[in-house]
Amino acid sequence: MGAIRPVKLEGLDIYPATVEGLQETFGSPNFILAKARWMSDDEASNCVLCQNKFNQLRRKHHCRMCGRILCSKCCKEKMPLPQLRCEEPERVCEICRPAAECVTKSRSTILSFKFEAVKGIVSMCKEEKGLCKLVELGGVQMLISMSKEPDAALRAMIAEGLHILSTHQPLHQMLAVVGVIKALCWMISACDIVTEEKAVIDSLSALTIFCKLNEFKMKALQDGALDAVLKLFQAQTTPAISLVAVSTLSLLMENPNTHTKIMDNPGNILRNMLLLCGSEDEQMQEISLKTLSHLSMGTDWHRHKIVQEDFTAGQMMLKVMRSKPKNDQILCNATCLVANLSTSSEDQGGLQELLSCLCEIMKSDVKSSALLVQISRGMANFAAFPQNTDKLLQHLPVIVYKFLKSPDNIVKMHGMRAALHLLSKKPSNTVEELLRDGAGDLLTNISRLPGVIDAIYRHPY
Repeated sequence: MGAIRPVKLEGLDIYPATVEGLQETFGSPNFILAKARWMSDDEASNCVLCQNKFNQLRRKHHCRMCGRILCSKCCKEKMPLPQLRCEEPERVCEICRPAAECVTKSRSTILSFKFEAVKGIVSMCKEEKGLCKLVELGGVQMLISMSKEPDAALRAMIAEGLHILSTHQPLHQMLAVVGVIKALCWMISACDIVTEEKAVIDSLSALTIFCKLNEFKMKALQDGALDAVLKLFQAQTTPAISLVAVSTLSLLMENPNTHTKIMDNPGNILRNMLLLCGSEDEQMQEISLKTLSHLSMGTDWHRHKIVQEDFTAGQMMLKVMRSKPKNDQILCNATCLVANLSTSSEDQGGLQELLSCLCEIMKSDVKSSALLVQISRGMANFAAFPQNTDKLLQHLPVIVYKFLKSPDNIVKMHGMRAALHLLSKKPSNTVEELLRDGAGDLLTNISRLPGVIDAIYRHPY
């Protein structure tokens, strides 16, 4: 991730606090901030806060946190600053005081002081000026360093603060460098799912933000995001947690390297994911099916395991496809999953009911072009196996009408694949059916394929 870079917040150029040594503060509550540059006396003729001119009576004072020069009225408070290795009270200006006081209190062994520190920083996260100041003075590092605190109520506030910070795009690079992903994963794993639901959801929601962004996906995996999310699937979670967890897992599974770990996990994760497909919550259904679709793009063994586990879970895929959901995306994700599974030669027998269901959906009034693409792809994949030939021949007129005559080139291509597979398995039956309607469309489409005619001409006699 490199060094922490300046950011623009609320239209202002902000220089985030940095720490001495490694920038990551997860698990390092005693981090030391790098000191700000002190203004030289000749740089200031007026107090930067009240703008009153300095003279023999109005003397200059440096704020130990920001290094700026102020009058005694605007820089009168003194406090220990252990984050700067200052154990004795030092001057802090009125602008820096709220954030500096919180970071100082966070070092206390007294729980009530820690509560005050976190409550203050979280409150500052919610306002424009406060956010800028806490970024400059170590408030971000403070929250991340405290993520291992054992008190559940304190942890809930920390999770809320990190979630708020994660919603600010300019802070993403800084947060990643300082260790926010590790902190979020730790809290997801440490929180009690039943009694700390909000803390889990806040942590998961923040983690999801980083998993969505290409520049942070790999870091999320390296910092333990997959293990943290998978742990939730091994427990009885609430519907709200399950929804966010599935969403996060779906994003992580866009990386094929995660598939084997999920498939080999001993915690019935695959079965739980299939059961979520039967949820009454349509959003849960949609995301669960999308997640399984990613998983089914792996190896033949992955596809075989999904088919076998689906039977154990009560044929959830079939139930979804027969339920005629109002949300087209649910059916689209389900047919995408079936189309992926249909390439498995080992499982053609176990997929027959899904093939029949796919045929019924194909015959219905499908208006979604995305759904039609997945149906046509599934049909073409099933047509590659001889045990499906007789069944698909019965539906060849529909394949011709819905696919070969489609204005969508992708659908048309899958229709050609299906017809050519059937032609190779049972030429006479397929030709007989195509001569009724479809032969012209098939030949026209073949002739338009790039290079086909040239390849025929070049074929040796």
